[in-house]
Amino acid sequence: MTAAPGRPWAEGEPAHQFQVPAYQPPAHLLGPFRVPDDTSTQVMPAWRPEETVTAPLPLGQPEPVPAPRRNRIIALVPVHNGEADLAPAIEALLAQTRPLDEIIIISDNSTDGTVAVASRYPVTVIESAGNRYRKSGALNQAWRKYAQDADYVVCIDDDTRLPPFAVEHFEAEMTEDPGVGGISCQVVMRGSSILSRIQRAEFAQSTVLSRNRGWVRVISGTGCIFRNEALREAALLPGQEGPWTYRSVVEDYHLTFQLRKLGWLCIMSKDVWCDTGSMPSVKALWHQRVKWQSGTIGDLINFGFNRMNWREWMQQFYGLICVAFWILWISLNGTAWALGGLHPNIWWVIFPAIFAGTECFYAWHIHGRDWKDMLLAVSMVKMMIYTFLCMGWNLASWWIILRGKQKDLWAAQYVADGTDKVLGEGMSDAGPASEEDRRPAPQALCR
Repeated sequence: MTAAPGRPWAEGEPAHQFQVPAYQPPAHLLGPFRVPDDTSTQVMPAWRPEETVTAPLPLGQPEPVPAPRRNRIIALVPVHNGEADLAPAIEALLAQTRPLDEIIIISDNSTDGTVAVASRYPVTVIESAGNRYRKSGALNQAWRKYAQDADYVVCIDDDTRLPPFAVEHFEAEMTEDPGVGGISCQVVMRGSSILSRIQRAEFAQSTVLSRNRGWVRVISGTGCIFRNEALREAALLPGQEGPWTYRSVVEDYHLTFQLRKLGWLCIMSKDVWCDTGSMPSVKALWHQRVKWQSGTIGDLINFGFNRMNWREWMQQFYGLICVAFWILWISLNGTAWALGGLHPNIWWVIFPAIFAGTECFYAWHIHGRDWKDMLLAVSMVKMMIYTFLCMGWNLASWWIILRGKQKDLWAAQYVADGTDKVLGEGMSDAGPASEEDRRPAPQALCR
């Protein structure tokens, strides 16, 4: 019988008796296929996403832009006996328009209700373990455990309150310039007393000078953000257990200097401010500034005189010159007045007018200023009180350095401002850092 056209079998022949020849694919198709001996089945290879062929877009349609990776931003908040002010600080962090990826509260040897207060919020609460290095030790422990893989690290004190836009604007400023290693807040002191207003005016002056200069000498630990790449570089420096040093009581100045030395730019934020607690008494302010001043002097001595810190050296010398000037001026004019030879002249008006104008200029830049701030500036009350206090703690700090004995200046400040009731309260069982641990390590000069 003859097969009909289009049929593989003859007319009337049962189809089941016809053997269909095995299919042999062309050679160019054998590459990605496997044809087994039993040709009844063809096995496709496993699909892999990278082998997907995307259909070409219609002419004129732009290529889709992949969404940028979201930066990971971690906040570190070291706290020592800060239950009174901690809640508003945490609430300010939680209210950010750019939410933080994680907030870490580090209770550093606290003996009050710090942990209980922090535990009421959706934050990570840890307690420092065996820490005898105060704030630096607490920050390093938290950074190593929680923040090493972050893109940016925000640091604030337990009494600092950031505005809702702070993290969003911080991130924008960091993105704008990849060379920036750290950004400091514009610090605004809370309080309505004369002493609080003096401190507020002092920080306003520092803000204006830093903004005009284009960089800061200190990224204030009160409120700031760091590029974590810069922190990782600082942590790799010899003798470091993390970005923050154990060899200085002014860890923020020390870190800022090291970042600048590594080539990072450290700046003042354009518009991010923060309000924080001021020292409530002259005694508390004195101990805080003696700690800052003696720590800075110790760091300058160990860093040496170089192109990066010559301005700080000049500031120290200027402080000593001011002490000598005022002693000489008071002595000469006192003698002249006693002898009847002191006569008023035009300079008694010109110099005060210049000083008052300068004070008003800086007071005008106080965030949230009021008429009392301006009155304090024009009357030169702030200038006179601050000048004599500054001379006092400059002399006290140099005396501490020249004697070569640095007591626990953190403990003295805590007792003075009411954080601790007695010296060393709440310290780790390991005890305070030894004098050798606190002594600044010799550093190579920056050329």
